Amino acid sequence: MKRVLLLSACALFSLAAAAQVQVKAPNMEALKKSIEKSNTDIANPKKMANPKTWVARAEMFMDVYDKSTLGATQGMNKMIFATLTKEKKTETVADKSYEVLVLPSIELYFEETGALAFWKETKKAVESPLSEAKAAFDKAIELDVKKSQSKKIKEGLEQLALKNRTEGVNAYSQLDHKTAQKFFMESVDANANPLVGKLDSLIAYYVGLMALMDDVNDYDNAIKYLNICVENSYFENGDVYLRLAIAYKGKKDKAQEEKMLVDGFLKFPKNQSILIELINMYLGSGDDATKVLPFLHKAQENEPANATLYFAEATLYEKLAASDSLNRAEFTGKAEGIYKKTIEMDAKNYNAYYNLGALYYNKGVECGKQANAIKDWKDPKIKELEDQANVEFKRALEPFIKAHEVQPNDKSALETIKNIYYRFRNESPEMMEKYNTYNEKFQQLEGAAAQQ
Repeated sequence: MKRVLLLSACALFSLAAAAQVQVKAPNMEALKKSIEKSNTDIANPKKMANPKTWVARAEMFMDVYDKSTLGATQGMNKMIFATLTKEKKTETVADKSYEVLVLPSIELYFEETGALAFWKETKKAVESPLSEAKAAFDKAIELDVKKSQSKKIKEGLEQLALKNRTEGVNAYSQLDHKTAQKFFMESVDANANPLVGKLDSLIAYYVGLMALMDDVNDYDNAIKYLNICVENSYFENGDVYLRLAIAYKGKKDKAQEEKMLVDGFLKFPKNQSILIELINMYLGSGDDATKVLPFLHKAQENEPANATLYFAEATLYEKLAASDSLNRAEFTGKAEGIYKKTIEMDAKNYNAYYNLGALYYNKGVECGKQANAIKDWKDPKIKELEDQANVEFKRALEPFIKAHEVQPNDKSALETIKNIYYRFRNESPEMMEKYNTYNEKFQQLEGAAAQQ
């Protein structure tokens, strides 16, 4: 989830509009009186038939929103609000501590830097002022047959879109994904009104992101709004296709899931997430995983120096080997060769070293299992298999040691090296010395981790 991008990108749209706002504590009674006056106006048969009444009502609700929230937007400096209250507290949200300025109807949460992170309204003049404003604009459009109010409605809807966007970011900052999705949808829809005629692809993308959060899983709206992005050639370097594939997967639509991944990879062959999802889809579905090879080879043609693409092919062959006993030796051999090629291309590729070591190590384990399965202890095949296991374990040492050199603070490779030398510690003084050396390193790493 692109949390930093979301906060910075959305805040940019609203900060400029809020820069000149004079901050005053909200007068809740005055706001309620404004609402009551508007309610009286729309109860009047003559006034309720006039689109101006509804435009004024929409503007009034947006003003209620602005005054209730102090015109707040993410990033505003704490000093702007310092004269409004002396009441403060500290509160932790999602393991992060905030300084909170407490007003009678709103609480403002600030980062350590003094920048406004989000706010919570504790008392409201009306529950959903932005929704009320949207309903009033809709009624004004319905009544404005002469189009005399079109300009004011257009400007109002543009402002409404910005305010919904700001509230969406506010909700997301509090990890309230469902509410964030609602406001982002309202923002997109306000801009999409024919009087405005804007398709806000960026916020449509964030609707899709919120809809796919684990606590939301609104696949239909994810598909609807992400397709707005595709229709307007807004792809986020291919991530839009990836999110669409995830949404279709949630709806168990395998054909569309595959189509989105294939389309996305063909347009954005550098997007590793799409490629990985393609591989996992074919493997997980029991389908022919080799279907992904043409996409990998196309990507390698486009980026012949990209070691990651070769690493991905090697891992694919390893997965094929694990699931196809008939062709296991062939697939394992291909994986081994491509891991070596990856290392030639990138001598600092920890994962390629580690996986190559694991490939040899697992061969050794398999030989050991086969030897243990033989019930006749006199069978010479047992020694043959045990000898082969030892060969494979020793072959695993070099790539594991290289992996450890690349990432000396990673325990996985170091522990395996230690265990292999332990197996051969009585073979020679050198092997015992190696075991002691790597065991000491491992113990030091364990101790350092325990102190953190």
